[in-house]
Amino acid sequence: MIHNLAIQDVACLVFHSFMLVRVWAAPDSADATMARRFALTLLTVTISTLLLCRGEVLGKSRLRSYVYRIGLFAPTVLSYFEMAFLLPALEPVMLDATLRGIDEMVLGTTPSMWFNQFNTPPVVEWFAFFYYSYFYLMAAMLIPALFFDKGARLREVMYGAMTVATLGHVIYTFVPGLGPVASMEFPEPIHGGFFWEQVLITVETAGSKMDIFPSLHTAYPIFYALHAFGWRKTKPFTWAWPIITFFAINMMIATMFLRWHWGIDIVAGLLLAVIARLVALTTSRLEHGRGRSDEDDRQPVWEPITPPVD
Repeated sequence: MIHNLAIQDVACLVFHSFMLVRVWAAPDSADATMARRFALTLLTVTISTLLLCRGEVLGKSRLRSYVYRIGLFAPTVLSYFEMAFLLPALEPVMLDATLRGIDEMVLGTTPSMWFNQFNTPPVVEWFAFFYYSYFYLMAAMLIPALFFDKGARLREVMYGAMTVATLGHVIYTFVPGLGPVASMEFPEPIHGGFFWEQVLITVETAGSKMDIFPSLHTAYPIFYALHAFGWRKTKPFTWAWPIITFFAINMMIATMFLRWHWGIDIVAGLLLAVIARLVALTTSRLEHGRGRSDEDDRQPVWEPITPPVD
């Protein structure tokens, strides 16, 4: 197993182990109990996947390719829902005053307050639509790639998304906050309609409400835009990269317009997106040659679902 481990395997093991240790040290509470179970389950699934696949308990086959993809990908995605229990379990001190102070020192105000002048139903619905479409962009960029993409393009998008998820979630545990919506008084409520209601329902049911720095609603879409632009000479990104970029920019603005994020959260999200792209390019190049020579018999980072015929 150790011989076959890829960089992403080690990163996922370290990430899930860190989360388990982090919450195990938290004071006992109902949230801590749930978070410990969640973290232990995600780590167990990851270890089991690597034992089965990288340890070659499963022989080279389509089944092994599917097990590896799902077993490594799903725990990383599900760690987002882990945050709903883990962050409250840490009993953090909210840092909204500090984050707001940075905004006001640099900009004179925080963007959410400045955007209030455009608080009309059509504008709110516009940005609420893009904020809500974030989840569809995530699915569209990751799921088809996971099962149908290959080579450097697959390695890059998965390494980048993994970097955003793992670094973003770790930083959440050190820089907690509730955002402008819960930390400021605004002249009026947001005047939205259908899409604004969908955003509220989603945040209420799935969000941890302390996950603001960095803004992953910024980091993921901007990373996908960078990835699409980098592969703009290949389909479907030849025509899709401007659309992805347009959505990414609107999602970034929406996070502030809808009062979820401070301006500094967006800056951190942009920085994380750039770091993720650089990590994706570097690690993909480092692991390009895995299993491609007689001297290197390691498994590829992503074994093809349909192994080539000898």
